Amino acid sequence: MRFATVVCALTFAAAGFGDTLTLRNGQVVNGTYMGGTARTVKMEVGDAIKTYDVSDIATLQFTPGSTASSTGKEQKAPAASKTPGRI
Repeated sequence: MRFATVVCALTFAAAGFGDTLTLRNGQVVNGTYMGGTARTVKMEVGDAIKTYDVSDIATLQFTPGSTASSTGKEQKAPAASKTPGRI
């Protein structure tokens, strides 16, 4: 069941900021989720990238990353071309 939960979380997660990994031994790791496989999870912790086995993980929580609008710099979509089409 835990394996399915972790795999599901990995499927829907994008790289975020301030992600929290809780291990079964109670250790809490705060860092940035960097990806993984069906058996491992990679977290950037400080200047190092650490790999954790899925069987050692109790929970993995993702914090949404900042968006362009939250930084005050909104991006506008390019205007549609108004060139008339050929008949």
